Amino acid sequence: MFRLTWRLQRAGLLAMSAFGIFYGLVQAAAYNAVAGTTPAARLEFGQQMETVGRQFSLFLPLPHGVETVGGFIQWRVYGALPLLFGFWALLSAAGATRGDEERGLVEQWLGAGVGRARYLLTRVGVFAVAAAIAIALTSAAIEVGAAGAGSVLPAQPVGEVSLALLALTLAVYAMSMAAAQFVVGRVPATGLTGLVVAVTYFINSLSRTVTSLSPVARVISPFYYYDLSRPLAPGGTFDLAATIGLSVAAAALVAVSLWLFRIRDLGAPLYRVPVRDRPYTDKPSPNPLLRLPVLSIVYEQRLGVLAWSLACATLAFYLASIGRQMLDLVKGATGFRAYLTLIGHGDPYAALTGFLWFGIFQALLAVFAITQVARWSSDDNEGRLEMILSAPVSRTRVVLERAAGLLVRTALIIAVSSLGLYAGAASASIMLNPGSLTVASLVLIPFGLSFAAIGAVLAGRAPRAAVGVLSAYAFLSYLLTELGPLVKWPDWTLKLSVFSLYDSPLTNGVDWTGLGIMSAVTIAGFAIGTVLMQRRDVGA
Repeated sequence: MFRLTWRLQRAGLLAMSAFGIFYGLVQAAAYNAVAGTTPAARLEFGQQMETVGRQFSLFLPLPHGVETVGGFIQWRVYGALPLLFGFWALLSAAGATRGDEERGLVEQWLGAGVGRARYLLTRVGVFAVAAAIAIALTSAAIEVGAAGAGSVLPAQPVGEVSLALLALTLAVYAMSMAAAQFVVGRVPATGLTGLVVAVTYFINSLSRTVTSLSPVARVISPFYYYDLSRPLAPGGTFDLAATIGLSVAAAALVAVSLWLFRIRDLGAPLYRVPVRDRPYTDKPSPNPLLRLPVLSIVYEQRLGVLAWSLACATLAFYLASIGRQMLDLVKGATGFRAYLTLIGHGDPYAALTGFLWFGIFQALLAVFAITQVARWSSDDNEGRLEMILSAPVSRTRVVLERAAGLLVRTALIIAVSSLGLYAGAASASIMLNPGSLTVASLVLIPFGLSFAAIGAVLAGRAPRAAVGVLSAYAFLSYLLTELGPLVKWPDWTLKLSVFSLYDSPLTNGVDWTGLGIMSAVTIAGFAIGTVLMQRRDVGA
């Protein structure tokens, strides 16, 4: 069984190892380019990052000692890797629980005499081995990149921070596995586990600047305990107790997952919502929304759209409401405040609020697009697409309905979230320009659709690999946006990232070139997806 589950984990291991090696090599090698080679230049760089780095506190820990290569790697690399490996962990956990059940693999193993405990523990063990290999290769690449740039990292601190990262990854995997027991299907499991992990991640991120959230993060967030270990930064230490605590929490959550797995039926959620008995009928539903081509898709996913809308609106309201407090916490950063005042046309609070929210919201919309592509791939692999085509419905109509339905759902989420942002800003006496906010929100629609258009091409050509490839592109796009300006790559390379194409329409106006490229990608992607759908056998 170990060999079979290892084969299922192999693709994820190869992808994560490649991501980690590439990210580690590039970031470590870029240190000299961004910090300079003289002590004076590096000291100046460190002072700048101490101030500017606060605006990245939602994704990275607060910078300490970044004038040294160790502090820079601790902040820029090992501060970002938890998000990357945590995303892999939740996807793997959803696949190991609900994904295997959807494909009938768990039923086959149980029928062959494999107990539930053996199955679950084998899955956890295989992932632990894969995570250890991927993290070890990533850390080795970081050391090689730093050595190539003329800055050798000490081996012991690298090993310590790698151990902390492994403990965090296993904790997220176990937490996701426990959450997946409450729903049916890989896609709902991914959505629920993603929500759980995102809440714990952002609670910890916000606690870095909003101290009142620290007690909450200490109770619910494994990322809080990972942040306690900073062995590479000058004066930083490795918190062995926190790392052991993460490992113990992972073991406890695995035990909870096993208990929940044993008490529920195979292919069923842990708790079934009571359903009223209704008389038998062979007539179709009288609901008119189910008869309209595009609205039927929107109606079927109404609960998911509602959950996304409310969650994003709540986060937008909260971030906007603390925008003034976050900027006021930056003491002595007159240059940073002057910069925000300039781009905010006299209002630094509006500039910071827009910067924080739209940076996060772009990532959320990319994740939402990936979940929709996962649904399209699932329809193809599990026979639902075959049923739709037998209605009969043309393949062209299927792709066009997918695009139109996604357009409506994305627009609804953006609209509700923008209202939450405006209300939150108003509660903090931050006046956002309604016209600029509307324009910035509208430009988000082609941004989200462009990711889905790339996914439509992948789903039309190779549906089984669509989610993995699209996730890789999203990660590389974000990496290009973050790293490109630091190493002073040409502007045309930045245009390869959809995140760069969006720019900052709230404060800088619309980047018409970027908007044109996103629109062209959207139209071309769905057009190519339509052609590929015509040429491929369903399920192949």
